[in-house]
Amino acid sequence: MNSNNMDIEQMRKAWVEMGKALGMETLPDDPDNMNKKKTSLDRIRDGYRKGCDMSILGTILLTPFFFFMPSISDEYRISIAITFAIMGLANAYVMYWLWRGIGKINPLTMPITQVSSMAKYYKKCHLQYVLLGSLVAIPWIVYFMIATNRSESVVMGAIIGGICGLYGLWKYMKDYRNLSA
Repeated sequence: MNSNNMDIEQMRKAWVEMGKALGMETLPDDPDNMNKKKTSLDRIRDGYRKGCDMSILGTILLTPFFFFMPSISDEYRISIAITFAIMGLANAYVMYWLWRGIGKINPLTMPITQVSSMAKYYKKCHLQYVLLGSLVAIPWIVYFMIATNRSESVVMGAIIGGICGLYGLWKYMKDYRNLSA
């Protein structure tokens, strides 16, 4: 037996013994799943990407719908559709900007202070966007209620949308908190 092979064999035995001492003698159930785990930074970035995609898709699908929606008065159709398209595309742009900004954060090459400061900056921008977006969305919902003359269904939609929006904001802030911790 070669002395080189003996050294490798001793290293292998030491490696196995160290793994047993650390309680790592059992393999994970699904080793292929190890690469699919996402960090908080990945979840935030993916959320912004999906938000951008859904905003573009929603704008493309719902703008023509507002042109032909029978419950909207003829005098409001064009203004409702155009303002909705503007808000949807503005939302897509902000989501794209946040996605690109978060994508620039690389914890492997950046110091912790830079990662933390960039995460805080984008968290602050997200919260400001939610505040300004609410100040734009609420008057638009009121305008939509006036245009449709069916306030009860719009109010229910606004309540459900508000609850879903607050839940999404809570998830983002949870991931930002995990990122800064």
